Amino acid sequence: MKHRVLALSTTHTSAMILRCSASPDLRKLTLDTPALTSMTDFNRECPVVVSPDRRIDDARQDMICNGVRALLVLEGGSVRGLITVHDILGERPILFLQSSACLQDRCDHHEVRVADVMTPVEHLPTLDLPIVQSACVGDVVETFRTTDHTHLVVTEAQRDGTHAVCGLISRSWLERQLGNDRDVAIPSKRT
Repeated sequence: MKHRVLALSTTHTSAMILRCSASPDLRKLTLDTPALTSMTDFNRECPVVVSPDRRIDDARQDMICNGVRALLVLEGGSVRGLITVHDILGERPILFLQSSACLQDRCDHHEVRVADVMTPVEHLPTLDLPIVQSACVGDVVETFRTTDHTHLVVTEAQRDGTHAVCGLISRSWLERQLGNDRDVAIPSKRT
């Protein structure tokens, strides 16, 4: 079966809210498994969230304590962005410290906040829930092959025009579930 690249979106001009309930589904994944099984469904499992004002070292500790590699950034009940372990341990903190956004006389790494290095909501790669519902895991793999992002955010349009974040798909989790088969490896578009 030939797999397709799913339509990503990054332009949600309306606010995004968080929808959540709880209870995980642990099925074996194959490329032909429904894509919903690759998604952390926030109707079953609440995401770990963080404030944009939290220091990145503390956010990393939150990730370690909760066994996750990404946190939704939440402020006032609205999703403001996503921060990953790669954002914290990669070049983003250094780039921030070297930027004009660091206005203090002396910016230190331990002062860098989540908001300084997160991916803002308007730049998050998102998939609409109906697309995920009609896709298979192979389609998600193909989609990851077209992007450098480590996570895909799944949203659902609401009647009031907002989009609710209802799930998250992790590249590394998907790779682990599918195994080390070369046909399944998900290189980024850079490789």
